[in-house]
Amino acid sequence: MERKVKSIVFTEPGEIELQTFDLSDCGKDEIICKTIYTFVSPGTELRVLSGISESKGKFPLIPGYSWVGKIIETGSDVKGWKIGELVTGRNVLPVQGINQLWGGQSGYHRTLIKGYDSALKLPESVDPWDYVHTEVAAIAYRGVSCAYPSEGETAIVIGQGMIGAFVARWLLYYGARVIVMDIVESRLERARKWGVTAAITGGASDTREQILAYCPEGADIVIEASSSIAGAKLAGSLLRQPVPRTLNRHYAVSSMHSNAHLWPRLVFLATYTDTLEMGPAGLSQVEGSVVLKPGDRTVNDRLEVIDKIKKGCLPVKDIIEKPVPVDECVKAYKNLRDEPGKYSTLAFEW
Repeated sequence: MERKVKSIVFTEPGEIELQTFDLSDCGKDEIICKTIYTFVSPGTELRVLSGISESKGKFPLIPGYSWVGKIIETGSDVKGWKIGELVTGRNVLPVQGINQLWGGQSGYHRTLIKGYDSALKLPESVDPWDYVHTEVAAIAYRGVSCAYPSEGETAIVIGQGMIGAFVARWLLYYGARVIVMDIVESRLERARKWGVTAAITGGASDTREQILAYCPEGADIVIEASSSIAGAKLAGSLLRQPVPRTLNRHYAVSSMHSNAHLWPRLVFLATYTDTLEMGPAGLSQVEGSVVLKPGDRTVNDRLEVIDKIKKGCLPVKDIIEKPVPVDECVKAYKNLRDEPGKYSTLAFEW
């Protein structure tokens, strides 16, 4: 098989190239996959490209953590995985001679079949394009599911970048009444097409009041996905008061599991490049709340998203129309960075 790997490389802050590397041999408990498509999570990859956060001091590097591919080689100890099967993948094993955060933007991948970073099989006889967004959608799915949304609850999503957009879509799937806020009109228009109750343009002096006009007592769930300190502070001010707990002890304990809606929930589903400090006083006028900061998506989150995509719950055509040839990656990344009102995400065809 071919032993050369074409990869997207961020050579230094703001600079992108296509480079070629040698592909290491397949380990006995690994598989090698030929990439079909990769999906860009704009907030993460543009932050990495800027060099202001986790990428500082690590250039040059291969970015990306969302890809779909086909198995072309299996290790000697691998059982149950066959050449030709389709998989979705996240963090991959290193390419020699280059740093990676997280290495997904490459034409071939060595990856594990067990553990947290395992590749996952796609259903039989599917179009891989339909699953290009699996890994990013799974991050949002984890953030929503940890808040245990109930049908009819009101949920506010601050930020409608790719993660925030997926959050809104999953909340709608669970039957929540969804209000979103962003500063980019095209993102708000997408949310309106999906059926949100309201899509509010951020940045005005009365943004909070505009949002609360749709839920005067505050929201059951607020998910902060803007990555901005202003967004985080706003999120903390939008929660409703908890339901009065005039319950006997036995019912109160059991309700912690069966009636999560007794308490408003604030979910931070973003990465902040500036220091974010929020004590109890930051949750303005809220007597009590549950504050959640979920970690990365798990294998189970990813499997559930694969199943939901198969059932038609998150069509890729609602997210992106078509992939961009990887040879056009330099221009594509710069468009994504410089024209956020026109470009919301990217998918590359390899």
